[in-house]
Amino acid sequence: MKLEILIIDDKEQKIDDLRQVIVPLFAEGEVEVEEARTIVDARDKMRGQSYDLVILDMVIPELEDEEPSHTAGAEFLTEIYENQDIHLPLQVIGLTEYEAEFDRQKEEFRDRLWYLLFYSQSKLEWKKMLKAKVRQLAKMKSDFISSLENRGKYDVGIICALSEEFEQMQRAFDGCQWSDCRLPGLPFLFRTTTVPTSSFTDIKVIAACADRPGVCATSILATSLYTVARVDALFMTGITAGIEDGDIHLDDVIIADSVGDYATGKLEDTENDEVTWLREIHEASASTRLLSAASAVARDEGICADINDELLRLHLKTGDSKVRFHISKTVCGPFVMASKTIVDVLKSSDRKLQALDMEGFGLYLTAHSLEKQALWIKAVCDFADRNKGDDHHKSCAYSSAAFLYQLLREKF
Repeated sequence: MKLEILIIDDKEQKIDDLRQVIVPLFAEGEVEVEEARTIVDARDKMRGQSYDLVILDMVIPELEDEEPSHTAGAEFLTEIYENQDIHLPLQVIGLTEYEAEFDRQKEEFRDRLWYLLFYSQSKLEWKKMLKAKVRQLAKMKSDFISSLENRGKYDVGIICALSEEFEQMQRAFDGCQWSDCRLPGLPFLFRTTTVPTSSFTDIKVIAACADRPGVCATSILATSLYTVARVDALFMTGITAGIEDGDIHLDDVIIADSVGDYATGKLEDTENDEVTWLREIHEASASTRLLSAASAVARDEGICADINDELLRLHLKTGDSKVRFHISKTVCGPFVMASKTIVDVLKSSDRKLQALDMEGFGLYLTAHSLEKQALWIKAVCDFADRNKGDDHHKSCAYSSAAFLYQLLREKF
């Protein structure tokens, strides 16, 4: 950011004094100070360029080689407001060396929310006031630019693959008011909300449903949220298949520290005219920062108890069994899996695998490619075998989103 300043004054000493006050306030290249010695010169400059600050001597000549006029400054002050050809600056500071004129003109400046200084070479007070005003203006411009840059920017994005997951995700964000949103050039319907946090700040959230499973749909939607909505972090909630090993139970929430892609490898015929599958599982990892925050939530007994209580209160879960929270490796591929045989083959390649879905690798690979942050959070609705069903879809979609909601509120 550069602050553009115009000094309108005909006295060399005063111009030098002003420069010596202003320039040291900024690093090199952060301020540019121009000068005009007459009203005519100032008018020409302000027609051709926008200035952030104009410092106007109230006693100044209209034209070159004319005597300074005691009315020229006040008249030009009015013209700055009324002449449509002149670019209105963010701030005007008037200067006068005459006490009688200072008392008479300061009300006029105050009415326009501008400022009048009494200049005196023998006094330092005007320098302190000028420094304060220039610093205030620089901050105002910086905040304004930041506001423009952040317009349309969100802190967090959330992706769901299926509409039932998306519905339960919004439900889990208890008390948040969601509204529809469109992003230019994108076919998705987005929903937005704000999440209050324990640090008394609000997190701007934008969420969308891909409306179809799979790596490609997830990757496209993730890219849109990273590049157009400019989210800092992206999360995915919903349902996943668990890999049964005695430690994972139905409804447990899995946070993926990495996601492997089992869809890569080689299929070839054997000598017995059978097909063999040579696996090449590539992995993409979660954001270390987000994973650390999720670990803290998963270890918080109070938060975990609250989520379990919510599930009971909403009749999404019955009985005494509690949802538990695991940070684990997961694997991803293009199929709805209902084969214990294939799951056992995948498990044999990495005993630490505890879940599989159809989207996670697309999320993590996109985040890695764009050097962004992402975290996959899903709950176990079945074990990818013949007993697959829909009985746990709602509870799992809700509990994974409830975990994310607590993460954003308490640890993000």
